[in-house]
Amino acid sequence: MSFADDEQKAYDELYRQFPNAKYRQMVDLIQQNALYIFTRDWSKLDEIKIHIKGTDFQIKVWEALLKIPMGELSTYASIATSINNPNASRAVGSAIGDNPVAFIIPCHRVIQSTGIIGQYHWGSTRKTALIGWEAAKAHSKN
Repeated sequence: MSFADDEQKAYDELYRQFPNAKYRQMVDLIQQNALYIFTRDWSKLDEIKIHIKGTDFQIKVWEALLKIPMGELSTYASIATSINNPNASRAVGSAIGDNPVAFIIPCHRVIQSTGIIGQYHWGSTRKTALIGWEAAKAHSKN
């Protein structure tokens, strides 16, 4: 799952990553379950199956991201500490930047210790919007 502003560029990227795959556009239950994350509680993520490839370190970082509750933020240093590697903030940042799955693995919930939003694979404007949307959604539940 990714954010795309240009449909053809998105397909070109898929073809580059998976050159032997066959593509067809359709609506199915798996796709609908994935889209439910925008309207349902994040605790339902067990209904979404994803297959990702990464180094052991990247997988640890991405697993740590899944533990950040919706509407909350963390920092690169906090993530590094949570994976028992407190001096690896920069490496954590690189792993977060390599996250191949938008929104489901919530890399947008990580900001700099200074409070600066920072960069995002799909654009800092989108990251800021996601943080605001999630905060409003989490606040409306209380």
